[in-house]
Amino acid sequence: MIPLTPAFLVAAATSFVGLREQGGNNRGLMIELFLREVAQPAGQPWCAAFVHHVGYWSHFDHKSNKSVWPLPATASCYVLGHYARTQGILKDEPQAGDVFLLWSWIHGRFAHTGVVARVREDGTNPAGRRWFDCDTVEGNTNAAGEREGEGVLRRTRRFYPNPGSGDRFIRWADLDLRDAAGKANIPEPRAA
Repeated sequence: MIPLTPAFLVAAATSFVGLREQGGNNRGLMIELFLREVAQPAGQPWCAAFVHHVGYWSHFDHKSNKSVWPLPATASCYVLGHYARTQGILKDEPQAGDVFLLWSWIHGRFAHTGVVARVREDGTNPAGRRWFDCDTVEGNTNAAGEREGEGVLRRTRRFYPNPGSGDRFIRWADLDLRDAAGKANIPEPRAA
């Protein structure tokens, strides 16, 4: 079995940088594949479906013919956040290879996701809010960082993980629980 390896996720996500929607409206052969893999019709938002695709295939073991990717197959940032919270892997500070969840104050929920490729720096603003600047790879975004974008981009984002709400990071590699014999003991994703 393949161990859960954040570097594999970052490499797989990075290999899609430059992929663009075809004709807009969340369309294109690869984007529609991402959506089918999470049981969604064409035209739906696809940032979480992109994370699933790169996670699943970067952790696919050809010998066993299955993936050890532990996050649920979903197109929902809410479902990812709920699952991470129930598993105790939703973190306030990022590490390279984490899956980020961007909080939307307008929607009152997580509304965009992608992969943390590198943590650049952190600090505290004059109001005392902690922030982190990270290089990310994310689907369904654009140069302005909007969550309904046109493709897969490498970006630098500033995250603000506030107490009780705000941006968060899924430390999915912590789900790689192996017994002494090296057999994977990865919990099945729970329904949200």
